[in-house]
Amino acid sequence: MKIFTLVKTNYNHHVSMDLYHEFEKKIIENGTWEVVNGVGDKSARIIRQLLKRFPVIKFPFKKEKNYVVIGYQKEKFFPYFHYKATSKSLWMYDAWEPCFNAIEKSIRSYEINNLFTASKQSSEYFNTLNIKNFKAFWVPEAVDVDNYNFIPYQERTIDVLQLGRKWNEYHEKIKPIEEKLVYKYEKKPGQIIFKTREAFINGIANAKISICVPSFITHPEITGNISTITNRYLQSMASKCLILGKLPDDMKYLFDYNPIVEIDDENPIEQIETILENFDSYIPLIEKNYAILKNHHNWNVRVAQMETLMRNKK
Repeated sequence: MKIFTLVKTNYNHHVSMDLYHEFEKKIIENGTWEVVNGVGDKSARIIRQLLKRFPVIKFPFKKEKNYVVIGYQKEKFFPYFHYKATSKSLWMYDAWEPCFNAIEKSIRSYEINNLFTASKQSSEYFNTLNIKNFKAFWVPEAVDVDNYNFIPYQERTIDVLQLGRKWNEYHEKIKPIEEKLVYKYEKKPGQIIFKTREAFINGIANAKISICVPSFITHPEITGNISTITNRYLQSMASKCLILGKLPDDMKYLFDYNPIVEIDDENPIEQIETILENFDSYIPLIEKNYAILKNHHNWNVRVAQMETLMRNKK
């Protein structure tokens, strides 16, 4: 008998949802979970709008299932979290401080039993609420290194890469490096540097330095004070980039050493130039990060962690 039931994501409205599909793929490959289909693309759009307008409908049926949803899109909950169930578990990566009240409301409305958040701070907060039949756990993001490439260091043609939302204050300081170096970043807010998934994989594999800064620094209005590792750090490690940035609090618990090079706020351009001039000296750190990532921060490890937590809580 299969103990856990995954509600499989059946649409992909945003590039960030690739992360959900990676996670679910490992759960499915595990072979010990039951898998049921969530709503499709068109249905998801309709249900999302309905859920914004009407309160949560609770179906008067009990399902002897331990449902698990990956991702905090409420249309994914339908119809499974609307039933009474043996247990309902949710994993989410974007449990930001400004969203705490809305997430708490969802926990109570859908009677969610287990919340797995990618942020240690978030999980600790939700446990302070003392909600009946509920527990929050820290289950960080991960990556499947087999989905990524790495070009030999000497053949890489991108010197510096800053993917996604950039840290504008730092960007303005280092922008002059464009005169001498290849620096890739979004020219306009929301602009995608690499248009396809394949281009993204090949692009990050072609970068020597990947700038990664926690969003609580770059966009505190979105995240509040939550300082967590994001998938960009892990994707950079999987592509054997050297990470230049700021260390999120969560990484202090995930690594027993500092896996990144901390940004020198006073001499940012000189720092980048010095790193590139002495890049070979950073290769041991890059290779160590890759090995640790592959063995300890992959999706199989996260699946096993969730299974253990759900079994122990029952």
